[in-house]
Amino acid sequence: MATSGSVDLTLTSRQIIAHALSLLQVTASGETPSAADAAIGLTALELMLKSWGAVPHLWLETEGSLVLTAGTQNYTLPAAVDTVSSVRRRTSSIDTPLTEYSRQEYFDMPTKSAQGTPVCWYVDRQRATTVLYLWPTASASVASSTTLQYTYQRVIQDVDDLDNEADLPQEWLETIAYGLARRLGPIFGVVATPEFQVVASEADRLLQELSAVDQETASLYMQPNSRWSR
Repeated sequence: MATSGSVDLTLTSRQIIAHALSLLQVTASGETPSAADAAIGLTALELMLKSWGAVPHLWLETEGSLVLTAGTQNYTLPAAVDTVSSVRRRTSSIDTPLTEYSRQEYFDMPTKSAQGTPVCWYVDRQRATTVLYLWPTASASVASSTTLQYTYQRVIQDVDDLDNEADLPQEWLETIAYGLARRLGPIFGVVATPEFQVVASEADRLLQELSAVDQETASLYMQPNSRWSR
């Protein structure tokens, strides 16, 4: 018998919620949750996915680019940017890594408006905005010939309605359903049932297993970080 040749399995939020509630036996298998139960499930799903997004994941790693402006000290990054892991200058297709500074290191510098070739960066991540600071600021000649490339972890997309898919790879679908069921158990008052105990244990196992493989496979090299005198 031939295989399907398809690798596009996905589930809507409505399907994930229905599966989670059936795992808890709050609804019968194949039964459609009520509008009220689906709304509760959607809120719990949204909160769970956002909390999962606070942990680095390979599928969230993304590349961004900035056009430099002479004398500009900081740049507001797109709303999808969560955390920045590296920044590079690109001139004539050649990338040069910049050094990351802490908040104190950057704001302690007395000459933030100095112009030249940027060599360090600091990211100020606030609730509503993420701002990238450079030092020194780009001179006119550097700005005209250089772009800034950066690697960042993007924010997991919102689940705005029941027909949205979860912004995670398909191998996470089962983990999402079990994780959601675990969160819904106390809301629906089924934490004392045998079904909930099985679901909670399986949710922990699935999340632990996927988290263990959701890592870079390349070798990691570490060395002391140095700072030059200013």
